[in-house]
Amino acid sequence: MKETLNLILDELKELKVGQQELNVGFQELHVEQKELKDEIKVLKRGQQEIKEGYQDLKFGQKVIQKDVSSIKDNLINGLGPYFEQIEKHIDTRTDELKDVLGDQQRVIDTLSARSIKHEGEM
Repeated sequence: MKETLNLILDELKELKVGQQELNVGFQELHVEQKELKDEIKVLKRGQQEIKEGYQDLKFGQKVIQKDVSSIKDNLINGLGPYFEQIEKHIDTRTDELKDVLGDQQRVIDTLSARSIKHEGEM
């Protein structure tokens, strides 16, 4: 009977050691679970920062599109009068050339007529 009690006592001691190891494992598991929760919080924060960065990029893109559109409109409106001035300048020069060419043509016609008249007199 004493041996049986010693065996039971040994079994109980082993059971107690196993229970302590189980408690230690449970505590370690609890610590690791807390670490995982902390890491998940960090990941969620990072994800939120990425979302905010994406929203900032979308807003920046809209601002850039607006600025490009404004620049395009300003170029079109700014260059329109400039091209009108160039067109007027070309028209003025063309009219001047027409006048000069007309005068030169009259001189050529006059000289041709005189030359023909002079040849006729000879």
